[in-house]
Amino acid sequence: MAEAARTVLIVDDEPLVLQATADLLADDGCAVLLAGSFAEAIERLEAAPAPDVLVTDIRFSGGPDGIALARTVAERWPQVRIVIVSGEVRPAGSDYPENALFFTKPYAPGALVTMVREGAEWARG
Repeated sequence: MAEAARTVLIVDDEPLVLQATADLLADDGCAVLLAGSFAEAIERLEAAPAPDVLVTDIRFSGGPDGIALARTVAERWPQVRIVIVSGEVRPAGSDYPENALFFTKPYAPGALVTMVREGAEWARG
C-alpha cells in the first residue's frame, strides 16, 4: 500500500517564490495548498483537513505576518508542523511556537524537502 501524500500549505506573498516552492514540494510527492496571505491561509485551513506541514514566510504585504500565522496555527491546529522561512528577519526562538522550526532563505531545495518530510512524519506521530 502506498504511503499517503504529505500535505503542505505554503504561504508567501511573492508569487514566484510561492510557485517555485510549490513545484519543489510537489515534485517530491507532496499535495500542495497555496496561500498569499494570513487571511487566505486561515481560509484554506478552515476549509479542508489540516495539512501535515505549514511552510510560511514571515513578511506579508498587509495584514498579520507569518509569526502571527504560526502562533494561530499552533493554537488551533496543534498537530500541524510549522516551518517558518525568511531571508530578511531572524526571529528569536521565543517569538514563535515551540513546535515551529525556523529556516533561512535562500535555502537549498533538498534541505527544505527534508524539513517537510521530517515535519510530516512528526505531524503524523
